[in-house]
Amino acid sequence: MNAARNEITGELLARFFQLSNKLQTYLDQQLKEDQLTTKQMFLMIVIGSFDSDPGFSEISDRFGTSRQNVKQIALKLEKNGYVEIYTDEKDSRFKRIRFTNKATDYWKKRDEMDMLMLNKLFGSESIEQMKQLRDTMRQIDASIDSFSKSQEDEDEDDN
Repeated sequence: MNAARNEITGELLARFFQLSNKLQTYLDQQLKEDQLTTKQMFLMIVIGSFDSDPGFSEISDRFGTSRQNVKQIALKLEKNGYVEIYTDEKDSRFKRIRFTNKATDYWKKRDEMDMLMLNKLFGSESIEQMKQLRDTMRQIDASIDSFSKSQEDEDEDDN
């Protein structure tokens, strides 16, 4: 790798962390009155992206974190009345998660507010710029998945 590429990749990595922290801080402030955190909100977005009630493993794959982490966040959401964790009817070892009426009502209320915020956030970017950024982020996500998979394979080979 050349020096210019190293400098840019280092800055990109730093900016990913910086943007992640800024966005989390901003959203945590916005969600405070609803007694939610950014991670709880994101978990609800992931849960809502399934056609049927998902289990912890399915959610953790989309969420990008461990099953145990998903379970911890889900338990807090359940405590606050946003989700219900229940035992699968066909397999009693399997737990599923579904929204409560409180969560459904909450998302209906948020829809317009969220669209205004997203329009402010991405208002100066063209649709082409947003598509290019989306595609680049997907490529980086796939690279991380590939890197993680090869690391897991190496760890298994070491055992």
